[in-house]
Amino acid sequence: MRTLGRHISLFMRKFDSARERGRWLRSFAEWKALQHGLPPARQCRKTLLLIRLDDIGDYLLFRNQLRVYKNSSRWMDHKITLLGNESWQDLFTLLDKDAVDDTMWVNKNRYFESADYRMEIWKRLRENSFETVIAPSRTRPLLVDDLCMLAAAPLNSLGSENTTVHASWSRVSDGLYTSLFKPSHALMHEFHFNAEFAEWACGIRYSGNRPRIEHRFPRPVAGPYIICFVGASARSKRWPIKRWIEFIALHRREYFSKIFLAGNSKAEREMVRIIQKRTGVDSIAGRVALSELLHWVAGADAVVTNDTMAAHMGASLGTPTVIIANGLNYMRFSEYLNAGIDRVATIYPEVFNRRRKRVGDGPYAHSETVTADIASIGATTVIESLRGLFAGQPANPINEGAATDVVAPVDSEPQTHVDSSRAACARHRH
Repeated sequence: MRTLGRHISLFMRKFDSARERGRWLRSFAEWKALQHGLPPARQCRKTLLLIRLDDIGDYLLFRNQLRVYKNSSRWMDHKITLLGNESWQDLFTLLDKDAVDDTMWVNKNRYFESADYRMEIWKRLRENSFETVIAPSRTRPLLVDDLCMLAAAPLNSLGSENTTVHASWSRVSDGLYTSLFKPSHALMHEFHFNAEFAEWACGIRYSGNRPRIEHRFPRPVAGPYIICFVGASARSKRWPIKRWIEFIALHRREYFSKIFLAGNSKAEREMVRIIQKRTGVDSIAGRVALSELLHWVAGADAVVTNDTMAAHMGASLGTPTVIIANGLNYMRFSEYLNAGIDRVATIYPEVFNRRRKRVGDGPYAHSETVTADIASIGATTVIESLRGLFAGQPANPINEGAATDVVAPVDSEPQTHVDSSRAACARHRH
């Protein structure tokens, strides 16, 4: 019965996706026609617009490339404006505000819900008169990135060959750009894709081999702790409450370190409330701003998280990170080890592992996952992965000792020794 239920769920996902394909194309045609009412296009020389409207995790895997644009001989004499997603504005202000000359921010919920708001964004883009627009996202939504590019009406437009779920969307999208980038490998990790795209667009490449947040942060609390991020954007990516409770019980048998639960949305805060009630662990859910979350992740002994932005934050700060993933877009976002990026362990459902062994690596879309997949991952597997990171990974300079401040590692100072002191300081194992 469980197998039958999974097949029915997957069939419904594919059916809904097929209906969505035509609806988005119709909306694109209608919204594009509305842009005929914008002022006439004119281009100001030496102006560049970077469009990056995807979510927080995507920004974290892209942000190291911003200074590549700023420092390249091709664009250094241009005024560079970033069109960004309002959801990560605070992070950008803290980490990267000096990487561009100007910013414009889009609230994506308002963009989809309000025709007046969309037109306001489009008018601002048209009035700024950009000579060149670069849309570096690997998967560009027709209704957002592409329509914003068209509103700017640049002389030159650069993008990547689109990877939307429907070939018809990608064909329409790719036809809008004057230059298209084709990556060397379709399944490369998103961080490496961003570096390769920036090299194509700028002529120089970011020298780092992993995402980095190079910034000092005060420790938020004294003593060792781990953070568990219980939420995710889709239900099929959320490890269930029952499993988190089981994991907490196992963790307490082995470690003295505190556990803090994290989450932000209403659904996530409700999950946290239930887990807290059953376990008595601490919580920062809904109590810290996004920029403050950096302090908590930087100071943690480890991060345990669903496949969401917290995974990329942990990886960027060098904090040992366990990702509980359903396999969705795994090669792009959760396959850190295969991408040569250490201190990250990823756990997948057995149904995904069997498929991978049978057919090899390839795309794995939302329509191929169900909630029962991630629920099948046991707490024992997660605690074993965490134990393995503590025992076998290089030391994390962020968490060494009892320093007041913590700082992310940099590529020029690689850490290669095994952390023999973790049992005595950070892990506090029984």
